[in-house]
Amino acid sequence: MAAGDRAYWSDIVGRPLCLMTTMAADPIPNATYTQVPLTTVSEDTDGMASIVGGGIYCRTAGLFRVGAAVGFTLQSSGSRALVVYRDGTAARVGVAVPATPSGISSRLSASGLIRLTVGDYLEIFVWQNSGGSLSLYNQFGFTAVLEAEWVSP
Repeated sequence: MAAGDRAYWSDIVGRPLCLMTTMAADPIPNATYTQVPLTTVSEDTDGMASIVGGGIYCRTAGLFRVGAAVGFTLQSSGSRALVVYRDGTAARVGVAVPATPSGISSRLSASGLIRLTVGDYLEIFVWQNSGGSLSLYNQFGFTAVLEAEWVSP
């Protein structure tokens, strides 16, 4: 079946997809990996969102495209990092960057493919070493986003 075939498109519609965000400008302590609790469900086709835990639970096993993004407030020293965790461990999806010059907030995003089994749990962790606490930055209506989209079995 080709991507242009009607049967192809009807087959992929309704696959597991979850998109969670937060608008909280949580303070992130210096040099400490900190979970970003996600509090808003933008879309969830498979009952994956966990407001209590602030992340995404896998309900259908398979290969998922996982993406995450955060922004930090303006501060020009140190570095920033974003990592997606699976079941409490870094899951090969992440990014680290040096702080940006004054006047530009650090925005980080990362995506990749992760194979999940039923019950696996995804969450966002961030890190910064500006020398003090540094808050997340509200950009485009959210401070952090995590998404998981089922790709294949």
